[in-house]
Amino acid sequence: MSKKTKLLLFGGGALALIIVIVLNFTMGGEKKTTVNSQTVSQRDLTEMVSASGRIQPKTKVNITSQVNGEIRALPVREGDTVKAGQLLIVLDTVQLRSDLDQAFFAMNEINAVLAGAKTSLDQSEEEYNRQKSLWENGKLTAEVSYNNAKYAYQSARSSYEATQASAKQAQSRYDKQLDNLKKAKITAPMDGIVTLVDCEVGEIAAAQTAFTQGKTLLTIANLDVYEVEVEVDETEVGKIGAGQPVKIEVDACPDTAFTGTVAEIGNTAIFKGLGTQDQSTNFKVKVEFHEASSKIRPGMSATVDITTNKREKVLSVPYSAVVVRSFDLDSLKKAREGKPTESAGTGGVQAAESTSDTVAKPGQNRKELKGVFLIKNGKAEFVEVQTGIADQKNIEVLSGVQSGDSVISGPYRVLRTIKNGDLVNAQKEMGAEGREDRS
Repeated sequence: MSKKTKLLLFGGGALALIIVIVLNFTMGGEKKTTVNSQTVSQRDLTEMVSASGRIQPKTKVNITSQVNGEIRALPVREGDTVKAGQLLIVLDTVQLRSDLDQAFFAMNEINAVLAGAKTSLDQSEEEYNRQKSLWENGKLTAEVSYNNAKYAYQSARSSYEATQASAKQAQSRYDKQLDNLKKAKITAPMDGIVTLVDCEVGEIAAAQTAFTQGKTLLTIANLDVYEVEVEVDETEVGKIGAGQPVKIEVDACPDTAFTGTVAEIGNTAIFKGLGTQDQSTNFKVKVEFHEASSKIRPGMSATVDITTNKREKVLSVPYSAVVVRSFDLDSLKKAREGKPTESAGTGGVQAAESTSDTVAKPGQNRKELKGVFLIKNGKAEFVEVQTGIADQKNIEVLSGVQSGDSVISGPYRVLRTIKNGDLVNAQKEMGAEGREDRS
């Protein structure tokens, strides 16, 4: 190989190396980030609050015994239809009748004593009046006789009043025992269907007292109207109001959707997991079904979607497009006044930004702004926005963007780190069927 040929080869290789270095440098300086984009457009939005709970009858009564006794008869079974006043349970009455008899005899005894006390009172009163008349008319009578008559009368009157009170107590005890005997027959307090039978003949029914909760023997419910009782997080309950429409999905009826309305919103918070990472504060909400169905049973699981707000033809963006960025307040003020700032770009709010994990410099005040990244001239541009209601996919934008603007909607990892002025390669986000999402 000649010397000239070698020089040409070395020269060509050096030139190629320089070209590669220049290209790498140029391409590296204009590296683009691939992002998903969607167009700001008008949509109909429906805001909903979802929760899960259990179905229960709107009206139900738990039947407990008010007296202790052995169950001697149980003429109803689960699923029976009953009328108000119908016999449900019969308790053993032997002990109750014995208690009633004792109260009756005690009452008769004290009444007899009361009659004797009344006779003594009448006698002492008559003698007292006679002695008093003689004393006042100056007739011959000793003062001691008058005083004795007076004291005897007062004593007889006190004895009579005490016996009279005892007689009233005896009457009350008798009435109570009579009432207990009547309570040995437990009857239905309302029309309905027996949805629970949790007792057997021969079982001892424990009485419900002021200090103990008696066992539920039966449950009667009105199955004409059902409701779902759910718990809603404290951050969502403020959106809910009585009468709002509800879509109800029952797990046992996967192909059927029921409708209903919000019937009741609890005022007392329900605390769960206090002192743990899973701590939550919820409020009870009851949703009433519009129609009854033979497929529905008490205790079934159900999910409710409560429609809390609706807006038609409003500007909206994908929920994922809205981000929060921290800005230096001084740079933010300059940007809003149109003065040069640390960050390049035009339109919207342009200021020195940072990601959420950036620590502010000493003496620097920062403010978090909610906004979206627009795509303008191949670059990402942060714009502050005000938002309204949201559905499961999109969120209303009240200010900051216009219809037709292109916003970055993903991926999530890119939205966390992208900044003003970054070069982007936009790809239209595709729908489930491979078409551009124009919803």
